[in-house]
Amino acid sequence: MTSSFFARTLPASRAAGTLLTVAAGVTAAVLFGPQILRSVLHATPHAPDMPLFMAQPAVIKIHMLAAVFGVGLGATILSLRKGNRMHRTLGWTWTLFMATTAASSLFIVGLNGDHWSLIHLLSGWTLIVLPFAVRAARKHDVMSHKRAMTSLFWGASIVAGAFTFLPGRLMWKLFFG
Repeated sequence: MTSSFFARTLPASRAAGTLLTVAAGVTAAVLFGPQILRSVLHATPHAPDMPLFMAQPAVIKIHMLAAVFGVGLGATILSLRKGNRMHRTLGWTWTLFMATTAASSLFIVGLNGDHWSLIHLLSGWTLIVLPFAVRAARKHDVMSHKRAMTSLFWGASIVAGAFTFLPGRLMWKLFFG
């Protein structure tokens, strides 16, 4: 796998991926939408429940903090000028947060008994793609670097993070439960 892997992704395969994602979202909305809507309508947003956070195992605390800082820093990086010293410094920091988030998630089980679940595939993919994205930047392959890092930010941070806020999950309990 080379850093130009992302540059060779065919538009048709990206369209198929988008179509499958939309189909999965519609299916989830039909199956779980009414229950989620009821929970959201009865939610009471509040400051983070610190006693609940402090009661979590260390690996979950590390995972959550790295993820939250990664989302904030990633959004900042996307809004700033690219290619300068600030971008590189913040980029290395973001890469560290993403690697920490992905690696720590491999030690978090429980949704699927004591086994990994499908979300762990995303963690593995993140740990594989990050070095290739960094290598692309070091080789000045800007398009491959941009595509990989942006995809990781939106997929592994924003989309995966949004699922942690579903009713009944820990992030939901921390902020709405």
